[in-house]
Amino acid sequence: MKKKVSIIMGIYNCEKTLSKSINSILNQTYDNWELIMCDDGSTDSTYQIANEYVKKDERIKLIKNSKNMGLAKSLNNCLKISTGDYIMRHDGDDIMVKDRIEKQVKYMETHKCDACGSGAYMFDDTGIWGIRQPSEMPAKSCMVLGAPFIHATLIIKKDVLLQVGGYSDNELTRQRLEDYDLWIKLYENNCILHNIQEPLIYYREDRDAYNRRKRKFRIAETKARLQACRRLNIPYFKRILALKPLIAMIVPNWIMRYYHRKKANVNYNFKGDENYIENI
Repeated sequence: MKKKVSIIMGIYNCEKTLSKSINSILNQTYDNWELIMCDDGSTDSTYQIANEYVKKDERIKLIKNSKNMGLAKSLNNCLKISTGDYIMRHDGDDIMVKDRIEKQVKYMETHKCDACGSGAYMFDDTGIWGIRQPSEMPAKSCMVLGAPFIHATLIIKKDVLLQVGGYSDNELTRQRLEDYDLWIKLYENNCILHNIQEPLIYYREDRDAYNRRKRKFRIAETKARLQACRRLNIPYFKRILALKPLIAMIVPNWIMRYYHRKKANVNYNFKGDENYIENI
């Protein structure tokens, strides 16, 4: 029997993108899944749109926070009622390729790993503009400069996620760092982490988002990286690299733009992939 996948989504004010996101799940080649959405106090029609899908498919569940509590709390609320063997992440503004679940479940079943991510097509309102691809077997040292996964591509054994306590909900993780803290906990528990070497989602990110990250977030990100260095016993000579977010605050925009685009493989031909987004 095929393993069951619980897809957990924290949704908040995503009325313009939610339908395509859910449709990409309904169109999957793998059908043994449940989708659990937690509305985090949306002030637009996000909840109403999600609820219409609940009425159409019994695999879809919807819960609601009494007020805005942040992504970590929302995901933990989804985790509490999940019934799958695997937990998969997805967001209300991203789109799955049609065989994402099938490929990730197959990988988990045929490889010795506790969690698996993948690459992602990067897109915004003007179309696909690049690809991001994490390394196949990321070592803990990657935490100094980045992360082992793109959070929205994650599939993880449910018992492993429960073993590390789910998502931490504290002052630091509430600053869009709930995923980074989870990676630290996985490495602390000697989990085996892999990435499939192909894009399996369309990940919504403005191509100039790097230029709008606030000073407060850069400082929080630096604190999180230094914390990772301490908790994971990263060699001291490498820890200077954890100051990258602070350095980004003073580097000229044209240098950051070049660095950002180079990481995203902007020369890829996206013609067929653009059509998929439009037609989903």
